[in-house]
Amino acid sequence: MRASWFLSTAIVGTLFSTMAFAAGTPEGRRTHNALPSHKSAKKVASRSETIRVAGATIGGGLMTKQNGTRARSEITQAFIAKQAPTPNVFRLLSSLPGANVASADPFGMVSGNMTIRGMNSDQIGFTVEGAPLNDIGSYMAFPTEWVDSENLSQVTMQQGSANLDSPVIGASGGIVTMNLMDPSEKMGGTIAGSYGSYHTHREYARLETGLIGNTGMRAFVAWSHLEEPHFRGRGDDHKQHVDAKLVKDWHNGSRSSVSVSFDDSMKVAYLSPSLSTWQQYGRKANYSEDFSPTDTRYWKLHQSPYRVLILSAPQHIVVNRHLGFDFTPYFYWNAGTIASASLMSENSVYSGTQRYSIDLNGNGTTTDKVMMYTPFTTPYVYRPGLVSKVHYTIGHHDFVFGYWFDWSRQRMINPYSAVGENGGPANVWGFLNNVKLSDGTRLASYDNLTITRVNSLFFGDTFNAFNNRLRVEAGVKESMVSRIGYNYLPGSNYRTGMNAAVTTPNLGARYRFNDQHQIFADVATNFRTPTLNALYDTYSATTGKATTLANTQQKTEYSISEELGYRYTGNVFSGSVTFFNYNFTNRQVATQVVVNNAQITQNINAGGQTSRGVDIEFGTRPWHNLRPYVSAEYLHATIDNNYKVGNDALPTAGKIAVRSPEFQAAVGLDYDDGTYFAGFNVKYVGRQFSTFMNDQAMPGYVNADMNFGYRAPRILHTRPEIRLNLMNVGDNKYLSGPAGIAASSRATKGVYGTTIAAQGTPTYYVAGGFAALLTAKVDF
Repeated sequence: MRASWFLSTAIVGTLFSTMAFAAGTPEGRRTHNALPSHKSAKKVASRSETIRVAGATIGGGLMTKQNGTRARSEITQAFIAKQAPTPNVFRLLSSLPGANVASADPFGMVSGNMTIRGMNSDQIGFTVEGAPLNDIGSYMAFPTEWVDSENLSQVTMQQGSANLDSPVIGASGGIVTMNLMDPSEKMGGTIAGSYGSYHTHREYARLETGLIGNTGMRAFVAWSHLEEPHFRGRGDDHKQHVDAKLVKDWHNGSRSSVSVSFDDSMKVAYLSPSLSTWQQYGRKANYSEDFSPTDTRYWKLHQSPYRVLILSAPQHIVVNRHLGFDFTPYFYWNAGTIASASLMSENSVYSGTQRYSIDLNGNGTTTDKVMMYTPFTTPYVYRPGLVSKVHYTIGHHDFVFGYWFDWSRQRMINPYSAVGENGGPANVWGFLNNVKLSDGTRLASYDNLTITRVNSLFFGDTFNAFNNRLRVEAGVKESMVSRIGYNYLPGSNYRTGMNAAVTTPNLGARYRFNDQHQIFADVATNFRTPTLNALYDTYSATTGKATTLANTQQKTEYSISEELGYRYTGNVFSGSVTFFNYNFTNRQVATQVVVNNAQITQNINAGGQTSRGVDIEFGTRPWHNLRPYVSAEYLHATIDNNYKVGNDALPTAGKIAVRSPEFQAAVGLDYDDGTYFAGFNVKYVGRQFSTFMNDQAMPGYVNADMNFGYRAPRILHTRPEIRLNLMNVGDNKYLSGPAGIAASSRATKGVYGTTIAAQGTPTYYVAGGFAALLTAKVDF
C-alpha cells in the first residue's frame, strides 16, 4: 500500500516537473535566474563545460578547485579516461587523501573495501545521480555493480560528513557522489575492446542520439561485457552492464534527466585468509580446486550471482530568480546470492532451533552425511524513494527546505538444496529445488523479511557576503528510521522492530581572501542506526546453536566531526591542508563472519572512539605537459573504552582503532601532449590493526600502477586511441586490508583478572598480482 502510494506520487511529481520545464542547475548555484533565450542558455552550458575541462588538468584530473565549507576531493574524466576501464570506483579514488582501498583482484571485478579516515565503506554514503547505493540493511557498498567508469563525468569524495540533503542514514564517515556524463548534442558513439593478463577481456559500446529533433532532448545508452578469470585459484568472474541517460535542458535554465543502470554479474569468491594461513600458503590460500563430497570449500560452491537495477530522475524547476524546486525520485532493486555449502547429518538437520530427520540424498535412509548447498540468498530488495527540496533566495541568503522519504522491503533466506554431480550447486541462485518439510514449507536456517522506512526533514541557510568572499552554511536535519523484522524460523521471535529519531545540526564557513587563498571550517554531527542483523538470531544449519543473537536494544552510533583547513589555488599549482577531529559514541564496526561456510557481514559495537589527523593534497596545472599530484594523511584513531566480554572486559581503552593506518601517501605524475600520454600512481599504506586489542596487524605495503597511450590522428570522422594499463607493477605480494576483524586474537587477561579467550580470527584481503590490460577504442 505504502509502496504503491509512493510510486504514484513519484511518477506524478516527475511528470509535473517535466511539464513545468524542470531541470537541474550546477551544484552550489545560489539563484534561479531565468535565461532570456535558448541561445543564451547554450552559451552558459558551453562556458561551464570549458571550466570543467580546465579544472580537470590539475594533477592530471585528480584534483579540482574547491570553494565549499568542507573538505572535498574530486576526480574527473581527465583522470578516469586514462585508467583501465575495469576498476570500480573504490580503486579510482585510491589516490585521494584519506582513501584507503583494499583491492582483492587485479582488475577491480571484486568490490574489496575502502575506508576514509579509518571509517569503513559501510559508514560512507554513496550516491549516483542522487540515488543512494548502500545496502539499506547492512549499509555495505558494492561498487562493481554501479556504473562503468567510461560513463562517469566525475566522482566527488567528501571526507568529513554527508551533505544536509544527502539520502543516507549511515554515512558517519563522509559521502561519495557520482554523476553520469551528459549525452552529447551530436550523434555519435564509442566502440572499445580490451584484452589482458589471465585472458581477461572486455567489450564496450556507447551510442549517442544527439539532439532528438526539435525536442531539445538528448540521450546515450552504453553496454559492456567483462570476463575476468581468477588470478589465484579456480573460477571466472563475468558481468554485463548497461548505463543510459536522457537529458532535457529548458530555456529558463531548468533541467530534467532520467538515468538507468543495470548490472548482471557472476562472481566466484576469493578466500580471505587468516594471517597464519597467508604466511604459510601466500596466494595459494584459496578455495579448493578439486571436488570432494565432504569439502565445503570447493570453489564451485562459492559462485555468487547478482543483478541490480538503479533508476533515478533528478528534476530541477526554476520558477524565477528567487524560487526553485528539486525532485529526485529513485528506485533500487537487486537480487543475488552469497554462496556457501554445509555438510549435513540427515538425522540432525536444523531450521532455527528445530531439529529434523530428513533423507537429503533420496537413498531411503537418514543416517548419511550429505553435502548441501546453503547460500544466503536475497530474492529481492525493493527500494523506492524521493528527495524533494525547495530553494528560496533573498538578499544574501539562500534557504532550502526539504524532505526525504525512503521505503524498502528486503527478503533474505538461507535455504537447502542439492549439490550436483560435478560438485557445483544444482542452481547457483539457490531459489529453486529447495528441500521441503512434510508440510511443504521450505527448510532454511535463515529466513526473514525486513521493512525499513526513513522520513527525514531538513532546513538550511547559506549566507554569502563581501562579494561572496564569505560563505556561511548552517542547517539541521531530523531523521526518523523505523525497521520491522519478520523472522520465519522456528524458535525465534516472529516480529521484532527498532526505531530511532536523530537530530543532526551542522555549521560551516569559508572565507576567500582573494582568488588564491581561502580558509574553511565546519562542525557536523552524524549518526548510524544499527543494521538489520540486530533484529535476528542466526543459527548453525548443522547444530542449531545460535551463531549470533538479536540485539534490538543496540544503540545508534552518533558522532561529531570538526574540520579546519586552508586552500591555495594558483596559476601553476594548487593545494590544501585539512585538520580533522571525530568523537564517536557506540561506534559500529563491520566485520566478516563465517556462517554455514559463507562470509557474511555483521557489526560490533566498539563503544567510543576518537580520531584526529591531517590530510594534505597538492597538484599542478600542465607544466611542460606534466601534471604531478601528491596526497598524504596522518591519522591517530584510538578506542576510548574497554570492550565488554561476559562479566569481564578486554583492556582496549587507548588502543589504536582497526583499519586505521597511521600514515598513508600517494604520488602521481601525468604526461599528456594531446597525442601521447603516460602516467603512474604509487600508493603507500602503513600498518593496520585487525583487533581491538592490537594483538594482530597486517604490515604496510606499496602499490604502483602505470599507463601509456597514443591518440591517432582523425580518420574519417573518427579518432582511434590505444592504451596500455599496468597494475601492481613489480608484482608485490601483500595483504591489502582487514576483511574480518575481532576483539582479540589470543587469550588475554581481562580488566577484572579473568582470562578471556581469543574472540576470533581476523581475515584479510589479498591484493591482486601484476596485470596488464591493452585497450583500443574508436570515437565516432
